[in-house]
Amino acid sequence: MNLYQKKVNQYPDTETCLICEKQKALGIHLYHSFICLDCEMDIINTKTNDQKYQFYVRRLKQVQISEKRRQA
Repeated sequence: MNLYQKKVNQYPDTETCLICEKQKALGIHLYHSFICLDCEMDIINTKTNDQKYQFYVRRLKQVQISEKRRQA
C-alpha cells in the first residue's frame, strides 16, 4: 500500500496507524500522520539493538518524506 494514499475509514472515530496500519481510536498525531497508542508504547520500549528498531525507523521516516511533499 502506498503510504500517501488515505485508506477508506471503515470505522467511525478511528484512524489508520502509520506503523501497524490497523484502525485505532486512540493515538498521537505526528504532523499529519497517526500512530496508535499500542505502537507508540512499543516504539518507546524498543531498544536500539532490537530488530524492530530499524522497522520503526523506516516507518517514521515516512512522516518526514510525507511532510516534505506537503511543503513542496
